[in-house]
Amino acid sequence: MFDNSQTKKTRHKVLIRVELDDGVERLMALFVAPNTRVSDTLNDNRLFLPFEAADGTTEIIRKEAIRRVIPMENEPRLSRGPYDILGISETATDAEVKAAYHKAIAPVHPDGISAMNLPPDFVQLANRMAAQINEAHAKIKKLRGRSDD
Repeated sequence: MFDNSQTKKTRHKVLIRVELDDGVERLMALFVAPNTRVSDTLNDNRLFLPFEAADGTTEIIRKEAIRRVIPMENEPRLSRGPYDILGISETATDAEVKAAYHKAIAPVHPDGISAMNLPPDFVQLANRMAAQINEAHAKIKKLRGRSDD
């Protein structure tokens, strides 16, 4: 029969936050060849890429449907300001800040994550992301002299 032992390549899993054309951000894993960057994988000649969903299933996603990918491992935290973390400009209104916060926190909120029975690496990543989002929101509110919301 078919022996795929010679065709299977070694890959390592990179946790990422991916936003698709529908605007929904998801925590997923992308398998990347050793000594290859995520950007190299996204720009290779394939039309589709396999992603591992939080529940361990593999999803094949058309590259054209990928709007944004943020690698979560080794992400430089100090270089990103609170507005960058929420994906808004410094001129955003308070209502826009609040909406951006809710959009960013929804997929990683601890209450939702704990109910999903996810693998520990996804839970840890979600908790780190939620803390980062909460910290960014608190910094923006402090900069603007607001404590309510």
